[in-house]
Amino acid sequence: MKYFLFCFFFLFQIAYCSADDIKATIYNQKTDKGYHILVDNDEYCPVSLKIDFDLKNLTSTNGNNKTFVVPAKSKGYIITDLEYIKKASYSFGLQSSLNYGDATLTKYDDYDYSLPFLKGQSFEIYQGYNGIFSHQGENSLDFTMPVGTPVVAIRDGIVVKVVEINNQNCPERKCGEFNNYILIYHSDGTFSKYVHLKYRGAKVKEGDVVKENDLIGLSGNTGWSSGPHLHIMIYLQKIEKPETVQTKFKINDGTESRILNEKEVCFKNY
Repeated sequence: MKYFLFCFFFLFQIAYCSADDIKATIYNQKTDKGYHILVDNDEYCPVSLKIDFDLKNLTSTNGNNKTFVVPAKSKGYIITDLEYIKKASYSFGLQSSLNYGDATLTKYDDYDYSLPFLKGQSFEIYQGYNGIFSHQGENSLDFTMPVGTPVVAIRDGIVVKVVEINNQNCPERKCGEFNNYILIYHSDGTFSKYVHLKYRGAKVKEGDVVKENDLIGLSGNTGWSSGPHLHIMIYLQKIEKPETVQTKFKINDGTESRILNEKEVCFKNY
């Protein structure tokens, strides 16, 4: 998931730009020395912006062609100042791409995750990490589940995004645009994504704080899917794409945690 902003500012013009999906807006404010470049972030997690300024007779006090991280729910956050070199003749513009999260993170918790279903249930992992069908180069898990199976949070977090309006599927990549999913942000900067949920199957809304094992939705068969299942991925979000990670899950009575394997049946009794 990557979003591009193309914004151009000239002379005393004030311009605004935002991504269609991520609720963040870049704008400028005139100062005695030049301009503040500010961001309003209406998301429930940080957002990262990679910005390349095109400057004439101006300099950026906080650098150029770099990634800026804007805190969640922040207004008027100054990412840099543009200061005059020659005030008589100047112009500036920028090209920017942005995404959820802190794209500068490289470390995350060694956390033992809960299985994404209710106590007393068991489900097979149809496709595991780097699976040959659609997980090549990706640390994701597919649990075979009947449509309507309750899905629970695998870790505490805050709901960042809910998509539940789609009701179609196909076994081809092009149908990925019809994925229903819930995206949750964790305290260490990682995200968990629950995909292929049932049409109108979300039990949470954006901004909800959830605890591990809270009900969040119902499994389905939407989007890029060849049959009913739940797709789970945990990742650090970069500007270009997610960096998925391998994680341990608690199995059986919860006293044992390990990386799960393709084709194994996982039982949850906690």
